[in-house]
Amino acid sequence: MEKKKSERNIFGFDGSFINFCDKLFDVMALGFLWILCSLPVITIGASSTALYYAMVKCIKKGDGYIAREFFHSFRMNLIPGTILWVLIAAATFAMHLNIGILMKETDGKVGLFFICVYAITSIYILAASCYIFPALSRFDMNVGWFVKIGLYMVVRYFGTTLALLLVLVCAMGLIWKIPMLMFFLPGPVAFVMSDFLERVLKKHEPTKEEKYM
Repeated sequence: MEKKKSERNIFGFDGSFINFCDKLFDVMALGFLWILCSLPVITIGASSTALYYAMVKCIKKGDGYIAREFFHSFRMNLIPGTILWVLIAAATFAMHLNIGILMKETDGKVGLFFICVYAITSIYILAASCYIFPALSRFDMNVGWFVKIGLYMVVRYFGTTLALLLVLVCAMGLIWKIPMLMFFLPGPVAFVMSDFLERVLKKHEPTKEEKYM
């Protein structure tokens, strides 16, 4: 009798299996919303901010509806998210452009040295962006401070940074092998990354005393 009761609890409407499927559907749906709102390209920053906000609030905390929370954050952070994304994209493009020029025009150790410098800088920018948009979803600061906090957190939480980059590399590797996965991985990737990022962001949340000062 206990075994049958346990099975009913797992696979019933209130069981863990149904809850798991429900959460999985929401995670995938958020990924599709991110893809949809990122199609104009220039809105990738606001879309990434909204993805993280809705992932934490709706999936992690079980509060609110995914579409409503996603578009609420998207509208609120459209301007700062777009500015930050343009800055990140421009800096990354400049690094890759310099690498391409050096690979064509230079030889020897000096050229290799600067190629490595630009490549490392490009990775650093990518790592900083992993913190910038989640921070934008959580805190109210000017754009310059988000850039500073992103650059700071890359070094301050180096172990977390390596974990985030590993998740991204694995995701990009899977998409490289199976391109169709680009439509299904954004949600799960954001879910996994949020586990690491929440441990960091919670350390920088203001205390109750600071909120009411």
